[in-house]
Amino acid sequence: MARKKIRYRRQSAGRSPMLRQFRSNYIRPPAQLRIRVNMGRYQQSTSVTHKPEWNLQLIRKSLLLLVLVMLSVGAGRWGVQTLERSGVFSVRRVTVEGNRMSNEAQIRTLAEIKQGDQLFSVISEEVIERVRQHPWVDQVEVERVWPDTLTIRVHEYRPLAMINIEGKQQGLYYLDHHGIVFAPVESLQDIDYPVITGFAPPDGSGEVPGLDLAEGAMVEDVCDFLHVAARGNPILPLQSISEIHINREKGIIVYLVEHPFPIYVGYGNIEKRYYQLVKLLERFYRKKRIEGIEEIRMDYHESRILVARSEP
Repeated sequence: MARKKIRYRRQSAGRSPMLRQFRSNYIRPPAQLRIRVNMGRYQQSTSVTHKPEWNLQLIRKSLLLLVLVMLSVGAGRWGVQTLERSGVFSVRRVTVEGNRMSNEAQIRTLAEIKQGDQLFSVISEEVIERVRQHPWVDQVEVERVWPDTLTIRVHEYRPLAMINIEGKQQGLYYLDHHGIVFAPVESLQDIDYPVITGFAPPDGSGEVPGLDLAEGAMVEDVCDFLHVAARGNPILPLQSISEIHINREKGIIVYLVEHPFPIYVGYGNIEKRYYQLVKLLERFYRKKRIEGIEEIRMDYHESRILVARSEP
């Protein structure tokens, strides 16, 4: 009977299965990793060899772009010159809107728009600055109406009263609702407004038109009184006030159109004092006792009004 030869392989301590697996995983990189590394080297060397060609393409594209830009600029200039020669967008009409005290001829003169000027070449800011030189013009809007019309829309000041300026720059001027002195009063203009007297501008205040009177406390009281009266109370409307005098010691003094006696309103709490005066005048009108009054003192006491009458 034949004997089977049995061979025994001794496993050395340094070459165990676990050690071979460790070496295969961690010491020797996988085949895929080696392929990727080699491909990366190949790609890197390829990009380096083609770099001069890529720069040449970039230069060609840049030159082509520069040529296109120069052609576009030249075509634009040629187009503008062609439009100017053709006269398609030449200004043929200038319209003025919103003017009441400033006439249309004055606005046209200040705007300095000539027949034949190109509509797209008109600088709106310069036109606005020139038109605002008119004393009655507060704000200006410029609109292009293609192909040949320029519209100038003005917003004028709204007078609240007239003010008599004393001192070196004396004269009668209009005062708007914000306390701005804006234009001198001229002949044939509307003068049906209360007149503020007793005001002298401080030295170094500059030109009177554009002077802001709302900064002073006393003038602010005058403006407050006029604003409350402008609400249209039938006993004491704005139209019934003839004059408001500014007195630095006694405050503001009001004179009515139909009655010559002074009304010493005083300082501060103007709206409250106004309605106190309305109640007092209403009682006098109802009882027909308005005649014979010499003065009304509202500055006598905070809660009392003194009425001085002449002897019958």
